[in-house]
Amino acid sequence: MAGLVGAALLAGCATTPEARFATLGPLRAALSTSPETLRQQADRNDANAQMALSLLYQYGQGGVAKDPVQAILLRQRATAQRGSTPITTYIAGLNGKPGRVSMIFVPRYDVSPGQAGVNAACANALASGDRSAKGVEPCGGEERYDQLAAVWRR
Repeated sequence: MAGLVGAALLAGCATTPEARFATLGPLRAALSTSPETLRQQADRNDANAQMALSLLYQYGQGGVAKDPVQAILLRQRATAQRGSTPITTYIAGLNGKPGRVSMIFVPRYDVSPGQAGVNAACANALASGDRSAKGVEPCGGEERYDQLAAVWRR
């Protein structure tokens, strides 16, 4: 029962405005990093930079010419990059046999498809000036939306 409660609490944390804002790293990078720097990082297979550059191409921001095809290609590259996180676990021995340490490799996305979707939804709301509840939600709420919108307009 305690495990179910803990899982429910963790799931709830993932949908808080702070958690949503934290997933906007690529969008924040797109608004605060030069396109040249993002291109260099993207060429080195940095998934966050690829997603950030994708947003610049999608909306023609940061002095980058609008190029929807390049935006789609960069977004696909960003979400396709996967890595793994090694976790060490101890497996107890049974019936007097010694325990052992084992490595488990948990797959992870550098930029998950969900994170890419949240970044795209927030960028779309910023580009269209959508201040409705549905528009500001992916940005982490009205206050965060206002912060990002101020930078977006520059």
